[in-house]
Amino acid sequence: MVVGHGTLGRRKIFLHLLAADFDPTSKRIMAFVWHMSTITLAVAALALLYGGFGYIEPAVVGPLAAYAGIQFLAYGALHLFLVTTSKLAGAVYKQFQWSLFRAVGGTALLGVLP
Repeated sequence: MVVGHGTLGRRKIFLHLLAADFDPTSKRIMAFVWHMSTITLAVAALALLYGGFGYIEPAVVGPLAAYAGIQFLAYGALHLFLVTTSKLAGAVYKQFQWSLFRAVGGTALLGVLP
């Protein structure tokens, strides 16, 4: 997800956002949100990878994976709700990030189950 966000998302969304003609303060806030999203995705990916490769104590990996799993499932559920209620044609397919959030969250939680 973080690779897609930083490459395809940057080209298809972020750069267009910066080029759009609207309030500069709102534009800066959206840029901040974009970068915070990038950090959230990257930190979660690194934490799960480190835990999966055994670099984090087993007693810490479970709660870490549970937190990341719940967070990403919640992001996916919220995003799915927003796209299905947006009244934009085909939004559930065009804005498919909800499925990636749910896949990451579900996979993280599978690692926690006994």
